[in-house]
Amino acid sequence: MAQPDQSKRRHYTLYMAENHILARNSDQHLIDLGTVEQQAGGYHYLLDGDNSEGHDLPNANAVLEDVEHNLTFLFLDGQFTSLPDLTEEYGEAVETAPAREIALDELATGLDPA
Repeated sequence: MAQPDQSKRRHYTLYMAENHILARNSDQHLIDLGTVEQQAGGYHYLLDGDNSEGHDLPNANAVLEDVEHNLTFLFLDGQFTSLPDLTEEYGEAVETAPAREIALDELATGLDPA
């Protein structure tokens, strides 16, 4: 199987901080993708832009992994275009928050499997 062109991959960091799912791009802009709540069955999240959600996830890492699988480059790029930079509001919170590094392929319709 051919390897994807590395120049077409964009890198992001996802965070779970202060009951929010946040994302940071290579320009260091930080945006809020949606909310996360801890409920009796585990964590539940809802992304604002496309109403993707996850239920009964056991921990923060599982939440971030599930969010990653629901993201596409086009969706996330659109969110960075339309949402304000929240680095001042959440900058300190993400320093110690659970995080996940991801790479999305610009040309793919979903997660880059690499």
